[in-house]
Order: sequence, then structure tokens, then C-alpha cells
Amino acid sequence: MRLHTAFFGINSLLVAALLISGCSLFKKRNTNAQLIPPSANGLQAPIYPPTNFTPRKSIQPLPSPRIENNDQPIISSNPTNAIPNTPILTPNNVIELNAVGMGVAPESTISPSQALALAKRAAIVDGYRQLGEKMYGIRVNAQDTVKDMVLQNSVIKTRVNALIRNAEITETIYKDGLCQVSMELKLDGRIWYRILSGARG
Repeated sequence: MRLHTAFFGINSLLVAALLISGCSLFKKRNTNAQLIPPSANGLQAPIYPPTNFTPRKSIQPLPSPRIENNDQPIISSNPTNAIPNTPILTPNNVIELNAVGMGVAPESTISPSQALALAKRAAIVDGYRQLGEKMYGIRVNAQDTVKDMVLQNSVIKTRVNALIRNAEITETIYKDGLCQVSMELKLDGRIWYRILSGARG
């Protein structure tokens, strides 16, 4: 009986010693040490977030251009965009009309001075005619005679009735028997606007 009791006591001591040694084997290990492989013992584990890292700025996409299909023509209200070389007709401005008249000296003259005077007179009359056409218009009468599909006679008559005042001669050129006269006429837009623009009422 004593031998059995002694054997039971030795077994109890062995079991207690195994339990104590087993608890020391199952101690909690460092989880970070398990993540580093044995070949990287001399290296430093990476730090998150990195200290010398500069994040990139986000770039906003450019808006896509809008293409509008406007079939309507662009009409500008600026009078300077009108047809060039035409007087601007407004009721408040001064309308300027220009004309270039030409005259030829007749051959039966007794002196060069007479030839110049007659050529200049013809050029002035031609300039007045052109100014009258711009102010009042011109009436044209034409008559053609055709026989057997051949033009036999052609008569064209033009007529201008105008009253012109204060026309100025700006330049006179005489060369080789031809006289050229540049004339200018200024009209009051308050009076001539409705006539030149064709307004009614």
C-alpha cells in the first residue's frame, strides 16, 4: 500500500512538472517578429505611412469643348461692318457724295488755255451729272432695232433732273488734253436720309 501511494505521488509530480513546462512553451510570442523572415534580420521593417513621401496632386480633367450648331447668320449691329465704299445712311450724320468728272478739250481751239478751260468745264458738268444720278436717280430710255437677228439701230437716252448746290471741287488734273475733276457734295442726313435710303411714309 505504501508502494502504491509512493508511485502515485511520483506520477503526480511528473504531471505537474509537465504542465508547468508546457505553459512556458505556449507563451505569447511577438507577432511582429513572426512577419520578418530570418534572412532579413539586419533590415528595418517599413514604416506606414512613409515619412518622405509627398502625395501627388489630383489633376482635374479639362472640360470638353461644346460645339454649338447655330444655323442663324451672325448679324452685327455695328454700322462700321457694313458694305465698304458705301456712305453710311443715318438720320443724324452728314452724307458725303463723291464724283469724278472727265472732259476732253476740243481740237478747234485757238490756245492751250482755251483748251484747258473748255475741258475743265466739260469735266465739271460731267461731275454734276454723276452727283445728280446719286441724289435723284437717272431715267433711261432705250430703243433697239433688230432685223434678221442683226442689230440695225440702238438708241439709248438718259435724263437727269437735279438741283445741286454747294458742290466742291477737291482736285483738278489736266494731262494730254484730258481734264479730270474730283467733286464732293455734303448732304444733311436729316433731309436726305429718307430719299437716299428709299424709305416710304
